[in-house]
Amino acid sequence: MPSPPASVWSAAWLFGLGVVLGAGGLGAQTPDAPFLSKLETPVNQEEGKQEAVRELKPEPPGSFFTRGEYTFIPLPAFAYSRNESYWIGGLVPILKANDQGEVADILAPQYLHNQHIGESLSLSYYGYRGDTKQFRAVASYATKIERNFDLSYRDLGAGDGKYIIAAQVNWFKNAFARFFGLGNNAPEGNETNYTSREGLVNLTAGINIDEDFSILFTERYRDVRVDQGAVTSLAQTKSLFPGVTGINGAQILGQRLALRYDTRDSQLTPTKGSYVTLSLELSQNLASSATARWGRYTLDARHLVRHDTDQVFVMHVLFDAVTGDKIPFYERPTLGGENTLRAFGLSRYIDDTAVLINFENRIEAFEKRILDHTIKLEIAPFLDIGRVASRFDGDWFKQLQYNPGVGIRVMAKPHVVGRIDVAYGRDGGNAFVGLDYPF
Repeated sequence: MPSPPASVWSAAWLFGLGVVLGAGGLGAQTPDAPFLSKLETPVNQEEGKQEAVRELKPEPPGSFFTRGEYTFIPLPAFAYSRNESYWIGGLVPILKANDQGEVADILAPQYLHNQHIGESLSLSYYGYRGDTKQFRAVASYATKIERNFDLSYRDLGAGDGKYIIAAQVNWFKNAFARFFGLGNNAPEGNETNYTSREGLVNLTAGINIDEDFSILFTERYRDVRVDQGAVTSLAQTKSLFPGVTGINGAQILGQRLALRYDTRDSQLTPTKGSYVTLSLELSQNLASSATARWGRYTLDARHLVRHDTDQVFVMHVLFDAVTGDKIPFYERPTLGGENTLRAFGLSRYIDDTAVLINFENRIEAFEKRILDHTIKLEIAPFLDIGRVASRFDGDWFKQLQYNPGVGIRVMAKPHVVGRIDVAYGRDGGNAFVGLDYPF
């Protein structure tokens, strides 16, 4: 999804969180939690990359501007990145709580200005019906290039908890997409920009075999076009990489089968348990020859251990690989971004195989009750290790990327987590601001 507007959501979220904590320290009446829902985007200090997004369920507001069951929170919105320049504007999240005092609906109109895409207007809606059912509708339009229309629905406990159903329809133009070339040694100096124009349809159906095991099947369609990017300070991807597979677009049809095991004590703020997903997807490019077919194999495993009463140690392992012919570069495994190698921007490294190991220790440093609501601060030192390669063999371990760093997490219990992660790697330092735990 196109992400620059989301980056300013993150900046505004930090502003709102500061107001909450500051007002709480003064003993004033404050909102119970920030306003954000799904959006999550890094503020990349070194490369100005963009990112994508996680689903969160915020807690109910107290009072900034309240009219009956609705709360209005006017906020400034600001972000800056090296290549994208300034984003500046404002937004007014409108929150509605249910009978239990939990936020059930969020409506967020937003205005932004950026020198590359001009004026941008967006309207986002997020709906929550219990812990398992969620809705999303987003419409965004800029005077230059950028567009985003997104509808999605997810129910993890349909049919009295027996079934999983989910659907998404998304069409967007992201003027700030990046490509550095393929391989673990793709130099930073090869950074290029393009506009990714995409149409996406994802349909998922699954069965909850028991409390811990599920089987899911996903049918997806992805239509991609690579157009002229908006960042004039960078080379265009079509100019520097005219022969890379996928540069002329693709129409991708894929079928994915996944097995999921999940014993975590919470979907959004877990403190113990395990999560493992093993999946196989078969895809083809309908716009190319009959030989443009490939398979994708993914293992995503996480284990959380609570220790010393106020610490949670997390280990995350990801193995992602493709095999086949004429695979577009945007269909290959990638590393880089706020949830993988955090010293790099999104999709910094791309190849046929990606292996990633994350270690993170979440240490509770501060907890305070503010008007019957618990605010917790965590310090999270971490180490990200990984690399991409054309194949997985004995040479794979010779050029690993090591990204040490530290994160600061502020949690409005029980659902909302805001975070800042700072890491260091081959290209220098990098920082991400966003929502939700990285894994």
